[in-house]
Formats: sequence, structure tokens, C-alpha cells
Amino acid sequence: MAQQRPTQRDAAAAKKAERQAEMDRAIADGRLVVRKMTDEEREESEARLAAASARRAKRPRTPPR
Repeated sequence: MAQQRPTQRDAAAAKKAERQAEMDRAIADGRLVVRKMTDEEREESEARLAAASARRAKRPRTPPR
């Protein structure tokens, strides 16, 4: 039986696992620092999200083609 090519989903999952492993190595080596948002950063992020949602709500809906 012929060997099948991996599906797009399998290829994406393999890439994701490789990226995650590289991130884990970078964190362990100290090349990447992961931290939580400060309260101020969280407020700014939520304000940007709310503003974007308000702009999106104002736009007229275009009918599907």
C-alpha cells in the first residue's frame, strides 16, 4: 500500500508542536520571558477591544455574495 501524504491538519499540528517546543526551550534558556499583564495594561487592552467592537457595530452590514 502506498504511503499517504499527511493532511493539512496533521502538518499544521506538527508545526504547532515544533513551535511550542521551541518556545518552551527559549523560556527555559531565559531567551523569552512570559509575564502576566499589569492591571493598567489589561484596562488599555479592554478599552481597545471595546472601541473596536463599537466601530464594528456602527458599520453597515454587507449582504453575502
